Amino acid sequence: MKLRAQVMQTLLESPAAAPAAVAMQRGCPLCGRMGHELLHALPSAEIRRCGECGFVFAPDSYASESDEGYYDSMGGYEQFVEAKTDEWRELFRDLATRTRGRRLLEIGCARGYALALARESGWLPFGAETSAGDAAFARARFGLNIHHGTIETCPFPPGSFDAVTMWSVIEHIADPLAALRACRRLIHPQGVLSIHTPNADSGVAAALGPSWKMLHMPGHVSFFGPGTMRMALRKCGFEPIRLDTGLGSRPVNVDPQARRKFSFRKAASSIVNHLGLKEPLREMIYAVQPQLREQGEFMAVLAQPAQE
Repeated sequence: MKLRAQVMQTLLESPAAAPAAVAMQRGCPLCGRMGHELLHALPSAEIRRCGECGFVFAPDSYASESDEGYYDSMGGYEQFVEAKTDEWRELFRDLATRTRGRRLLEIGCARGYALALARESGWLPFGAETSAGDAAFARARFGLNIHHGTIETCPFPPGSFDAVTMWSVIEHIADPLAALRACRRLIHPQGVLSIHTPNADSGVAAALGPSWKMLHMPGHVSFFGPGTMRMALRKCGFEPIRLDTGLGSRPVNVDPQARRKFSFRKAASSIVNHLGLKEPLREMIYAVQPQLREQGEFMAVLAQPAQE
């Protein structure tokens, strides 16, 4: 036992071996199980899968507080905002149908563009952002109430918000349970939590393996599938009310020229959306091939506080 302890101490003190040693010593962020298995060895990180609950994660030693380069990898922040604006408006309209109040908190609000749209839709917006520069920009440009820090350090009283959003955020958080518990504290008992994140159990992720783009995005350390997402929510006092993996959806294209270019796929999608046929067509596909229901590359999740 003494020899084993000495070997482990040597590994932990070795700079080259430290990340792997830390990974082996860290329990699964969701269930705490030790001995998780290496799934992918990437140039910048080890991706591991828990043998107990199936959660996929990177050791938090690879996490980045500022996620430098994230929006550059998406084509630049302003182009990202332009590509997402219509989707954000639709999402805020949908959230407004699910709760009576209009106090909204966006976790990871970046420079505040989505919150400014929420205000136009009748929401009273608040934000939390770990980047000091982005938080300052949101305050100066839009006059928003932004907390500089994590969700866990938000100073708002319990039950302050009717809706909390975590859009493209939870995959950046090394301790997602702590973040979800903080959300539970801040959400009104009749409120709603909205999460958007990549689906690690998707057909695309399985087909591409270590080449799946979501594994390589700056700051991505937590990778949920439908099962692990439901597990995490219930552990933190939420009950999932909807989980849609967005069959047929694709990553947002931030290239303005590509988005203006005609394609039959985009034309057909526009007609289907205009006629309100998107969801009925999806349900028809799921009825024929039910295994596809949770195979889409991205998850959109709605949850409410569990009733005690």
